[in-house]
Order: sequence, then C-alpha cells, then structure tokens
Amino acid sequence: MKTAITWLLLCISLFSNATQASTENPETGMFLLRSDDGSWQPALLLNTDMQVQISGPVAEVQIRQSFSNPGGAFAEGRYVLPTSESAAIHAMTLEIGERRINGQIQEREQARKTYQQARDNGQQTGLVEQQRPNLFSTSVANIGAGETISVILSYTELLQPDAGRYSLRLPLTMTPRYNARPQPVDGQQRKPNASSASPEGPIVASLWRDGPSHQADIQITLDSGFALHEVSSPSHAISSHFDGRRYRVQLLENPVVMDRDFVLNWQLPSEAGNQVAVFTEQVGEDHYALMMLSPAAEPVSRQRQPREVFLILDTSGSMQGERIRQARSSLIHALSRLQPEDRFNVLEFNSEYSMLYREPVPASEDNLSEARSWVAGLPAGGGTEMLPVLRAALTQPNEAGYLRQLIFITDGSVSNEREVLQMIQQRLRQARIFTVGIGASPNSFLLRKAAEVGRGQFTSIDDRSGIEQSMERLFEKLESPVLTHLQLELPEGIDAEIWPQKLPDLYSDQPLLIAMKLNQLPEKVALHGRQPALWEQHLQIPEPQHGNGIARIWARRKIEAAMDRLNEGAGEDEVRDLVLPVALEHQLMSRFTSFVAVEEQPVRAADEPLDSQLVPNLNPVDHRLYPQTSLGLNGLWALAIALLLAGLLILNWKPRHA
Repeated sequence: MKTAITWLLLCISLFSNATQASTENPETGMFLLRSDDGSWQPALLLNTDMQVQISGPVAEVQIRQSFSNPGGAFAEGRYVLPTSESAAIHAMTLEIGERRINGQIQEREQARKTYQQARDNGQQTGLVEQQRPNLFSTSVANIGAGETISVILSYTELLQPDAGRYSLRLPLTMTPRYNARPQPVDGQQRKPNASSASPEGPIVASLWRDGPSHQADIQITLDSGFALHEVSSPSHAISSHFDGRRYRVQLLENPVVMDRDFVLNWQLPSEAGNQVAVFTEQVGEDHYALMMLSPAAEPVSRQRQPREVFLILDTSGSMQGERIRQARSSLIHALSRLQPEDRFNVLEFNSEYSMLYREPVPASEDNLSEARSWVAGLPAGGGTEMLPVLRAALTQPNEAGYLRQLIFITDGSVSNEREVLQMIQQRLRQARIFTVGIGASPNSFLLRKAAEVGRGQFTSIDDRSGIEQSMERLFEKLESPVLTHLQLELPEGIDAEIWPQKLPDLYSDQPLLIAMKLNQLPEKVALHGRQPALWEQHLQIPEPQHGNGIARIWARRKIEAAMDRLNEGAGEDEVRDLVLPVALEHQLMSRFTSFVAVEEQPVRAADEPLDSQLVPNLNPVDHRLYPQTSLGLNGLWALAIALLLAGLLILNWKPRHA
C-alpha cells in the first residue's frame, strides 16, 4: 500500500509540475517559486484597494496594489493588471512605508531602462507598462524580506449611458488568452505579428482561491445629485446609503476574492433625462468640454424592415461550465425574438467552425425549433479561432431588402484582437455587428471595439439571472430605427478639435458623447443625420458643469483614434508619432509611454541575490480549471497519464499477508 501511495503522490507531483507556470509558456498558477539556485521561495502576496468617485458619466478610480514579500531574500515581482479598456491612466505613485515617490511618464523604452538600472543598483523601483488597451503590467523591484511596497495608479474613465442606465466594471482578473493560428492571406500563410504573439508576456492564471492573497477592498462614492431608480450589482452583494446627494456603495463581504470582475449598475429616474449635458475643464489656456447629447429622434416610418440575422456562438474551451450555459441561453432567447419575415443562420466555432444551414433560412417555427435543439446540444472545448467564422459570416452574399445583423456571443479570450478588428473593418459592408460578452471576466476591449467598428452595440451578461433582460434590451436596439451618418455643426467662430471625428450610429435612447478642445463654448449646436431620410435637430447648450478629468478624456479619445489607424493599415512609426506628443503632454499611459518611479537610496547590495517572481492572477470563478485554452494540451496529457497510472497502481495493489 505504501508503494502505491508513493507512486500516486509522485504522479500528482508530476502533474503539479506540468501545470507550473513557465515564463515561456504560462499556464496555471503557483504557490512557491524556484529561484536561480534551484531552491523554492514563497510567492509574493498581492492585495488591492480601490477607491472610486463617480460624477455624471465620469469615474475617477484609484487602485493601490500592495506586494508583500514573505520570503527571506530581496524579491522582484511582476503582475499583469486588468483595467477598463477606456481607462486614461494619468498618475502612478510608489509607496514604501511612509515614503511616497511620484512616478514620471517617460517614453516606453526609456522608462524600462530607468527601471532596470535602478533594479540592478539595488534601488526600490516600480514600472507600469501598457501591454494591451485593457492590460497593464506592474513591476516592483528590491522588495525586502517581510516588507510591503505599494503601487498606486489613478485613472479617469468615461462611462457610456444607455437609456438612462449606467454601468461601471472594475476588472479584477482575466481569462487566459488563446493564441490563434496564423491565417492564410492570398493563398499564403501569414506569420503572427506582435498582436497575436501575446505581447503582454507571461500571464499566469492560478487555481488558488483561499488564503491571504488576491483580495480586493472596494469603496465607491456615486454623486448623483438626486435619488436613483436603482443601484445594483450582478456580480457581488452590495449595500448603498443615500445622503440626499451621494450614494455610498459598499460590498457586503469586503474584501472580496479577485476571481471575478466587480460590476455596478444604476438607473436614472425617467424625469432626470435631459437632451444636453455639458461638463467643462480648463487646463492652462486650453478649454475642454464633454457634451452628452440625447436626440429626441422620432422615426420617419415605423414600418419594420426584415432582418437577416447571423447568430454566432463561441464554443471554445474557455467557455466551458457556466459560460457555455449562459451563452446557449442567450442564443436561444435571441432565436425567440425573430419574426416570420426574418431570415437567420446559426454558427458555432472553436478550433473549427460549423453552420447549421448552408445559407440563411426563413425564421419559420420548424427552422427555429431545429435551431434551438442544435444550440442546446453544443458542448464547449478546443481553441478560439474567430477569424474563419467571421470571414464566413461576412462574405455570404446579401439578400436584397434585408438588414444584415451579426450577434456574436463570446468571452473574447483571444490574443489576436488586431486581426479580428481588421477583418471586421475590411469585410463589414452594410452589416452591423452586436457583441455579447459572457462570463465573470470577458475581454471587454475586443468586444466593445468590435461593436464600434461594426456599427453595433456591446452587451455584457454577468450572470444567468440577467440573460433575458440583457437580450431584451439588445433586441430593442436591433429592431428600432437608427440614426446614421451623424455630423455635428457648430456656430461660426467656434474652433474645436472633436473626438471621435467620425460620429457613431445612434440606437434608441442612446446619447452621443463628444469630447472637445475648443476656444469657447457654443450656445447651441445642430445634429444632422439619416433615419433613413434626412434628419436634423438643433439643441441649446445649458449652463456647463465643472468636471475633473475632461482634458484627459479628450486626450484618451485622441490617442484611441490614432491607435485605430493600425487596424486600417497604418505603420507603427506613423501611429507612434501621433500618440507620443499627446500622451506626454497629458501625462497618460499609452502603448508608447510608461510610468516609472525610483527610490534614490539603494537597499540591496550588488552581491545579494534578487528573486524574480511572476505574481499570478486568479482564474475567473466561472472558468473551468482545466480548459484547453488555459492549461494546454501538455497539461491535459499530464493529468490523463497521472490518473491512469494511479488507477492502475490501485487496481493492481495486493496487500501483503503476514
């Protein structure tokens, strides 16, 4: 029996080692880290405090992440921090005991050199770099034994209201990204570029959910000025207190484990709606404004246009468990909203893709029943190859008289975002793309951007109880008239740089958010568009409200527009020349700028060892422990072999007789 148990423990040990993270091919998390001399060192502990101030459509967020070293030697830690995809990160501070060192914004390569030199000199230092629009890496060097060093980040975020409903998402973890296969272009195999080669470097998802690490304490102040219709969270249990002007929102179990994003929703009362709201800020001699315009658009014709709907479902490994159940429920509900005059098709994809029908079919009861049965039986597993299924859906010939709409249901856990957005940009034509984000930690950057490029909408579903309500709101947009070809007209004498320059389509009860840098505030503006006939509306500008961070929002939107040029074929150097001056002037994190902070006095001698550690993220709570996209094929084989050996040993074990 002892021999069998020994072999079983050995098998488990082999499997555990197979799933340990590697800096070349990270897979799962770790408790102890092997140092350069081969010994095992305690992993750094990580905890987070978040302070959020919300006023109107603007959220100011401060994140303090504390790295504690329980080991006996100096340590260097690196952590990949997920943030909002629209965050304008504008400040970083290194906190060591009572000392606070303000970070400086520098060009990316210079900031990295500054950090590396300080690290090698034994100085305590911190570096924050953007890896993707919603992923940032934080590095902290020379953390002493038993010591804690904190990195404090501040960012401003513009929240997009929808029918008087606001939502704030605070990312706390992420689903590991799948590296897609290179796709052939013009008959030749394309080499993966930087976007598909995991530029964020090592990202680790841990299985560890208990213990003193990876806890987040979240405090929120919501300055509404009046009582709200609703304040709720689909992700966590909360309490809220209203003092006549502000809401204090607290989580009932603070701190919480960082294994799901925190989401806060609130609904304005119907009488609070205004057609125009303006927030202004002056920085030096420059004036900035954020306009929120809500056109009172009455449709010229209420005649319903028949639709050709492609329902696309992600059935990859990262969708296993609760996610695939939510996704199937979302799609089945979408099918129920189709009308007999519509046409539809259903597609599913993982490593490969398949279509229920060779071409769209009428939404008859027989076809819908067949589709519901097909969707209900779809399992999850394999990779996440988005490009082939998008190409198939976008290249099918259009049927005259039908409005083509693609509903794309996924967690978005891929690394080749740029190729996906380029595909949509190049092949969209007259179609519209509506993305539905599934899970506790979806890739909101890709899903929002795909909907933006696809002239549609992004919908997030955070729990099963909210599926029906979320899909109902989505289909109200799909079925309602839309304002297209929008243009903003300013009075004579007003000079303004407006972002976005190309205004998006507007759906029912959706306001338009415009950031401006201008010489003076106008008294009125005019909006022109189509619905589908020519449409025009004149709006008076009310007394503006002062708002903090308006200049940063304007700069962030200008940077985002420059980065979008990469999807249109612009070169890296061209985009860098557009982004760098704006990021440096407004002290913003970007792909080309980073924050670095250095303590002047060294604390580690040159001959003392420094253990470098990659601090893992927690796996999202709804993410299966061993999906193929996370664990990898080698890990699955290791598990299978270990269990097989263990089973054989136990079955063949015979007790010795005295």
